[in-house]
Amino acid sequence: MKMFGSLVLCVCLFVCASAQTPTSAPAPSSDSAITPLSVMGVVSELKNEPRQVIVTTAAGSQVTVTLSDRTVFMRIPPGEKTKDKFIKITPSDFGVGDSVFARGRMSEDRKAMPALEFYVMSKGDIAEKRERDRDDWRKRGLAGTVSAVNADTKEVTIEARTAEGAKPIVITTKADTKFRRYAPDSVRFSDAKSSSIAELKTGDQLRALGTKNTAEANRFAADEIVSGAFQTIGGAITEVNAEKREIKINDAQSKQAVTIVVSNDSLLRRLTPELLAALAPPKPGTNVAPARGDLQEMFDQLPALKIEELKAGESILVSSTKGAEPTRVTAIAIVSGVGPLLQNNQGRPAAVSLGAMSLGGP
Repeated sequence: MKMFGSLVLCVCLFVCASAQTPTSAPAPSSDSAITPLSVMGVVSELKNEPRQVIVTTAAGSQVTVTLSDRTVFMRIPPGEKTKDKFIKITPSDFGVGDSVFARGRMSEDRKAMPALEFYVMSKGDIAEKRERDRDDWRKRGLAGTVSAVNADTKEVTIEARTAEGAKPIVITTKADTKFRRYAPDSVRFSDAKSSSIAELKTGDQLRALGTKNTAEANRFAADEIVSGAFQTIGGAITEVNAEKREIKINDAQSKQAVTIVVSNDSLLRRLTPELLAALAPPKPGTNVAPARGDLQEMFDQLPALKIEELKAGESILVSSTKGAEPTRVTAIAIVSGVGPLLQNNQGRPAAVSLGAMSLGGP
């Protein structure tokens, strides 16, 4: 679904341009996936009589889409964005779990729509494309914290995470470099907005996809840059509400009570002794930090955790975007088993890299 949002933009452009204005506009909706003329989401249920599809949006809204002999069915191949590359399919060539974009006239309550056009991207195609993208970012990606921005030369300097530890890398950009930036209070990559180098700030977390300079090891040519303003907070859990999917903690640094919202996109992991040792500060009297290696890969391999497994009194680290409410945040990543890190740093978030590790890519 994450990459379907970007692919469907071209679909939106040509279907909206050809659509007639409805005689009466439906009431406003807070779900951006539902418009007066379309719905975008995932097939959650199929009904045969009458032929209907229940489409569930990323925000959880449901629309009943009615299909008919007038409906045009098309499949969007991975990576394709123009209508002439779409493939005509039959009404039976999709199923539950596939991502869809349907066009028609939405009902006033925004819960039903007869479809004139029905565009499908199969969950298998999405999984294959996502894995290819992930592999590309693993092979050609670079992550770190922005330390300087030179708008004149279009260059960004970051403190990059490498196998040898943090080192400064100059990222060069060009006219066709794509910039995206996470939206405040959102952890979804699909919500990331088109951006520019002008929006980058010192302290931002950044991931770049591109090519290392073979002549100068400290320079990197970026094809795509994803950035965001992130924060890491930590503290002891005071309450876990699994039904509401909320966790309350006492922030060890600000001494404030903070509510952590756990969404379907939030990653929950339990820290292992190996990563705990990698993140630990150097021992007193030494100036050498432990070898960190690829923290992103180590984080991805941590044991998964369910919100029901978290208990009051347990210490956690939470990464999130910086939103409007400092006392209520939506988690990108939650890591438990971090008590020693908080103790060693007198309440300051020890895993500075957590924000970078949780900066999602495609």
